[in-house]
Amino acid sequence: MKSILDKSEDIKFIENHKNDSLNEIALILSKQPSLNKEFILAQINGLQKAKSKIQEFYETPNIIYPSKLSLEQCSSERTGVYKSKLVKGKTLVDLTGGFGVDSFYFSKEFEAVTHIEQNTELHNTVKHNFELLNANNIKLINSTAEKFIENNTIKFDIAYIDPSRRNENQRVFKLDECTPNIIELAPKIFEFANKILVKTAPLLDIKQTLKDLKCVSKIWIISVNNDCKEVLYLLEKNFTAEPETNTINLTKTNQEFSFNYEQEAEVNVSFSDPQKYLYEPNSAILKAGAFNSISNKYEVKKIAQHSHLYTSENLVQNFPGRAFKIEHISAYNPKEFKKLKLTKANVSCRNFKHKVEQVKQKLKLKDGGETYLFATTDKNEKPILVICLK
Repeated sequence: MKSILDKSEDIKFIENHKNDSLNEIALILSKQPSLNKEFILAQINGLQKAKSKIQEFYETPNIIYPSKLSLEQCSSERTGVYKSKLVKGKTLVDLTGGFGVDSFYFSKEFEAVTHIEQNTELHNTVKHNFELLNANNIKLINSTAEKFIENNTIKFDIAYIDPSRRNENQRVFKLDECTPNIIELAPKIFEFANKILVKTAPLLDIKQTLKDLKCVSKIWIISVNNDCKEVLYLLEKNFTAEPETNTINLTKTNQEFSFNYEQEAEVNVSFSDPQKYLYEPNSAILKAGAFNSISNKYEVKKIAQHSHLYTSENLVQNFPGRAFKIEHISAYNPKEFKKLKLTKANVSCRNFKHKVEQVKQKLKLKDGGETYLFATTDKNEKPILVICLK
C-alpha cells in the first residue's frame, strides 16, 4: 500500500480532480499514460461515494478504496452504526468482512472483532485502512468463511454474516442463491458462536428467509431516508417462538415500529373512503408487510385492501411514514381532473392500473410543485385520484 501512496503524481492528480466526473477524469487519464488509471479512478469514485456514505472514512487521510463493486456492497456509516448497537457481547467475528465498514463500527461496541476476507488484495487494503482509523481491536484473517468455520476453535459471542449473490448480474430472491450458504453453515457456526446475525438485501423474501433460517428471534428492516437498505435476522440456537419484527427508517427523527407476523394475521382492519388526512407508511414497514398492524396501532383506516394507503378524520401525530392533508378527491377522468386547474404535481401510484408516467401523460401533468397526487383504487375497486398537500 505504501508504494502506491508514495507515487506523488497519482496522489496529486486525485487531490486535484476528486470532485470531477469520472467520465471527464477517464478522458484526461487516457492522454496521461504515466499515471495509474485504474487506481486513480477507484480512489476518486471511492472518495465521492464515501463523502455521503461513510464520512468517517472520507475524513481520514490516505484511506485506500477498493473496486466499485466492493464499495457498492458495503454498509453505509449510518446503517453500520445502527446495527452495531443491536447485539451485545465482548467478541464478534465478521465472516464476510469485505471493505470492513461493519467490522469497524462493531469494533466500537465490542472488545474484540475478527474480520474474515477471502480476497487478498481487499484484505490488505482493509488492514491498511484499519491502521489509519486506529481500529486496533480488529484481527484480520485472509480466508474464506467456509475454511475459517471448518478450522476455528475460538468462541465468539456473535457471528455476523452478509451472504452475497453468487452472480452479481443475477437478481436474487432466496437465501440459498447466495454465498456463503448460511442455511448449511448455521449448525457449524453455532458450535463456536452464541448468536448469528445475518444481513440480507431487501430483495429477499422475508417469510421465505424465516422458513430457511428457522431459529430467528428478531428481525430488523432498515431504511435510510425512506430507501430500504437491508434486512437483519438474529438467530438463536433452538429458538422456536414467533420472532419480533422491527422496522426502522433512519431520518432526521427516526421512525420505529415493531410487530410480529402472528399478530399481523389476526388484526381486523377497517376500510374507509379518503377522509381529511392520508398516510403512506415508510419503505421499511411496506417491506415488512405490517399493513394491518400499522392500521391497528395508529387507528387509521385503509382506503383499499391492497393500496396500503391509510386515512383518518383527525391528524395522527408521529405516523411512521408520510402524512398529507387531503385537498380534493377526483375520479380518474381527464375532463373532471381538468376542473382542478392543476398542471404540476408529485405523482405516486398505489394499487393502480397505470404507471406514474402514464398518469402524468393522461392528466397532462408536469413533475414538482407542492401538490401530491396519489393515483389509487378505492374499497369498491374504482380508480381514484387523491390530491394532497404535505
